[in-house]
Amino acid sequence: MHPNSHISNLSAGLRNVHLSAQNQQQQQPLNINQSQQNQDNSIPESQQYQFQQQPITSQTIQSQYEQETSQQLDDHSVSKLKLFFENTPDEGFTLISHRSAPNGFKIAVVLSELGYNYNTILLDFNKGEQRTPEFLTINPNGRVPALIDHTNPEQQVSIWESGAIIIYLVEKKLKEYGQCSIWSDNLVEQSQILSWLFFQTSGHSPMIGQALHFRYFHSTNVPSAIDRYTDEVRRVYGVIEMALAERREAIIMELDQENAASYSQGLTPLSQSRYFDYPIWLVGDRVTIADLCFVTWNYVVDRIGIDLKAEFPEVYKWTKHMMRRPAVLRALKGSE
Repeated sequence: MHPNSHISNLSAGLRNVHLSAQNQQQQQPLNINQSQQNQDNSIPESQQYQFQQQPITSQTIQSQYEQETSQQLDDHSVSKLKLFFENTPDEGFTLISHRSAPNGFKIAVVLSELGYNYNTILLDFNKGEQRTPEFLTINPNGRVPALIDHTNPEQQVSIWESGAIIIYLVEKKLKEYGQCSIWSDNLVEQSQILSWLFFQTSGHSPMIGQALHFRYFHSTNVPSAIDRYTDEVRRVYGVIEMALAERREAIIMELDQENAASYSQGLTPLSQSRYFDYPIWLVGDRVTIADLCFVTWNYVVDRIGIDLKAEFPEVYKWTKHMMRRPAVLRALKGSE
């Protein structure tokens, strides 16, 4: 069977995924060395280094997973991924994701914006596919997304963590073509873009993820945890709202000069400007990865009770403009 027969495109948009505590489980990280560490306490220090140098085999990883989770890896899943990794393509990219992972869709958006050809493998967490030895060689953290670049002539490249994947892709595009519309070749502008990217990966998506977990998946109801993470998400959106509002005002004052004095004196509200719905972006005068890295998480934030349109109108307009982009729509609909 050809390996590509096991690859599917992103076939379901985020809105089509039903959140249910029964079919979604928070995956706990696999501590491969847990039993080894417990034994270390009883081993003389002089012998510990030699013991720790013993190689960890694929069978060890699989056995450890089954012991710690009481879940046996699905034979079909193991053979499916093994077949793919033994017969990887020699062109394009392979995105390894999950059907309801905003971070996976985030990478799909960037790939689509850059015009790169890619296929997607959607892992089934209920079958433990993210813990197969083959996938752990790609991402030792056992999380999605991960990306494999088959286009590198010297060696196949595997990248994990969404921020690292995005940086790799835009830098690759810049080096290949001398320009990248959603990135920059200017160091100062790069630093501004990366500030927002790191803010998204460290402070935005993790807080939404925790809010979703305690609202839908946690074994007991913990109102304080739900409030804590939801409030933090609101704080994060407040930061973005302020940045966008400041850029909105600057754009209106620049483009609507005949009314600038009236706006400055407070005689006319900015909302009456014909540029009030004009697209604005976090860095510069064009959409970049600083903006695009937020869009898939903005798409699901109403599930934790946050109404962007009512609470953060600039964030709502910003998201709406991104959602109208053909590349974003293609990525979310899985039509690459």
